[in-house]
Amino acid sequence: MQKQYSDFIMRAVRQNIGLEEDDASRDAEIMEMSGEEIVDRYLTWNGIIGYTYNIIDVVSQAIYEAYDD
Repeated sequence: MQKQYSDFIMRAVRQNIGLEEDDASRDAEIMEMSGEEIVDRYLTWNGIIGYTYNIIDVVSQAIYEAYDD
């Protein structure tokens, strides 16, 4: 299955790498980024800096624990 991100994620990541929100010229490059990098760039663009791995850890634990029950 091919990776695909929602429009609001793509707009934020594009802007984070210096593009206009609707400039799809580097979308192939964005799709090659790791999930962690996508989350980091999205959060950074939205002013949440330095918490990426804490947020990923909390969400991962919450999801895995929810399905372990």
